Parts: sequence; C-alpha cells; structure tokens
Amino acid sequence: MNRANPVSGIRSSQIELLASVLTRAFYDDPRVTYILPEELTREGVLSWFFNAVAIRTSRLCGEIYTTANAEGVALWISPAVELTIAHAVRTEMSSLHFKLDRSSATRWINLNRYLESVRRNVAGKPHWYLLALGTEPSISASEIRTKLIAPVLATADWEIRSCYVETFDERDLPFYEQSGFRIAGAGQIPNGGPNFWTLIRPPSPTMLSCRNN
Repeated sequence: MNRANPVSGIRSSQIELLASVLTRAFYDDPRVTYILPEELTREGVLSWFFNAVAIRTSRLCGEIYTTANAEGVALWISPAVELTIAHAVRTEMSSLHFKLDRSSATRWINLNRYLESVRRNVAGKPHWYLLALGTEPSISASEIRTKLIAPVLATADWEIRSCYVETFDERDLPFYEQSGFRIAGAGQIPNGGPNFWTLIRPPSPTMLSCRNN
C-alpha cells in the first residue's frame, strides 16, 4: 500500500466532507440525472442522501473506507444485513429539509425497487454490496478506488463471500473487471430509465484453496 495514501475507516468529523465528495462524484451519474433532472434540487437531495442515508446506513450496517486526505470513499453493506437502501431512504425521508416533487420521488422508489429485485435474482446468497464508490472528480481515480475497495475484498475472500455492485456508467466496467468483478447482467430501468450493469466478484480461488486445506 502507498503510505502517502492509506485507507482507513471513517471518523464522525469526516461525514459531511465525504458526503460532499460523493455528491460531486455522483452529480452527473445517469441514475441521478434520471431521478433528479432539475439541477436546482439535485445537489441538495444528493447531499441529504449521502449525509442522512447512505453513510449512516454503511456505518451501522457495513463498512466505510476513505483516504487520508478524504478525497474518496467506499460505502459497503454487510452480507448479514437484510435492510435495503429503499427502506433506509423511506425511514429518513422526514429529515429532508424540502419536499421532493412527486415525479422524482416516484422515479426514485421505482428505480430502487427494480434494482433490489435484480440484486436478489442475480446475487442470490448473502454478499457484500458496494453501495457507493466515489472520488473527487478532479483527481485520477483508478488507483485510489482500487485501494478504497481492497479491505472489503480481502474480507470477502476470507469469509468466502462474493461482492456485488451495479453501475450506470459503462466506463466503470474495465475498473471493476480489473478488480475481479465479472458482469452478471445488464438492462434498462423501465419507463425510459438509464442502462445499468450488475457485476459480481466471487471469492479468490487462492483463498478458497487455503480455507479447504
């Protein structure tokens, strides 16, 4: 590991900063622009989502890793957790400081339900779920993203668990494939939604061999 850029768990003092990093990283993500086409509300809703929902859920129900300079973050949900992100959004919706318009709320609910159905069908048995992986848009991200996901990939290998992620950006596919993920499916969100890809990383064959000996 590069000592100038180690990864570690999140501190409470970093939550707001890392929510801002993720907001910038996902601002133009196809799923986000589909749910929130209005730029006037997008930043505020994303900031709320990462602050109140995604980071909170991963702290309670999974793992979070960031860099020493907080220029990137990986949010994971543990295999032992049944909670869905759609449920977490509904639970925290009252903390949103402004009313989300009905059409955006409907698209968000439908997208989450559809992706959850796909994940259950594709991933099957309990797995690590990479909820979000983002870095500052201004930096070269590949090396940092590799380091951010490495701790949980190692844990998954030791536990003989698979890892699951979905992406709406085809440019992400080479990165995930280099990290051991394989495309498990692809599709389009119904009613004119964006295209997406689902990827699964099986446990390392080397670790399977070690555990069986």
